[in-house]
Amino acid sequence: MYAALNEEGNLVYAVEVENIENYHCPKCLKTVRLIQKNDSAYFQHSTKKFNEVNERNIHKKGKDILVNNFSQLGYQDIQQEKFLTEIKQKPDILLTNNLALEYQCATISSSKFKDRIDGYSTLNIKSIWILGGAYLNKKILKKHLKFLSYDPNWGFYLIMLDSENKIYHLFYQIRYFGLFNKINYSRKDFYTDDISELFKFSTELKSYPPIKVDHYQIQRIKNVRGVKVDKLKSEFFNQSGKTVEEYLLKKSLNCQKPVYSNHYWRILCGEEPRYLEQPLLFKKIRI
Repeated sequence: MYAALNEEGNLVYAVEVENIENYHCPKCLKTVRLIQKNDSAYFQHSTKKFNEVNERNIHKKGKDILVNNFSQLGYQDIQQEKFLTEIKQKPDILLTNNLALEYQCATISSSKFKDRIDGYSTLNIKSIWILGGAYLNKKILKKHLKFLSYDPNWGFYLIMLDSENKIYHLFYQIRYFGLFNKINYSRKDFYTDDISELFKFSTELKSYPPIKVDHYQIQRIKNVRGVKVDKLKSEFFNQSGKTVEEYLLKKSLNCQKPVYSNHYWRILCGEEPRYLEQPLLFKKIRI
């Protein structure tokens, strides 16, 4: 194929590509790779074998970078792929027997991710998860939220490692914005040559002014239909004497913690908050 969607969702032609990034098929939205030859250029669906080989190469480069970087930070007892008999797990990198580094390049389910965290916890091993490969992106997407950690200085955050370009991407102050849980965040990049700058980085947490619900968001809510939504709207009207839309219009909203799977407007209208499975966040977080 001669055109594909870039990370912003825009159609680009292979012959016009200047920057290497992630591309997707316009029809099935699966990942495609750019093929450039002397006299032609085109996109091609990635085969399973290609993906596995490419993923292994990216994973190995990332692990080598992490070993080198944490050696610079003063860690000496660094072990790769050590099999932990008690929990039958093999962390990518084990530091001083109580800190595991995982460079997660392959897609992993929330349940499997939780099982890995729980396994480390039984041995009092803290784990740090750094994303790459299939998770490497210039933006924070819904699929990234299960990896969130929390730090008083950075707020909700996660770290990605681009092992090809040797850059860490720190996404911090991650929050939900508005009635439909739009993801808002700040980002700062650090070269792997000086990892100490990443851990020295300090920032003042931003305070965002409340935003008012506008007619566009209200129209979006009107267009949401379904058995559960209709029931929620009906119960809200019976209890308050107002429609959901009347109640929410011009309401002022603050940013929310990025820990919910149901939209904020539904929570505001009485639906029980449903929490995302986020194993690295041990503290129960309430509104």
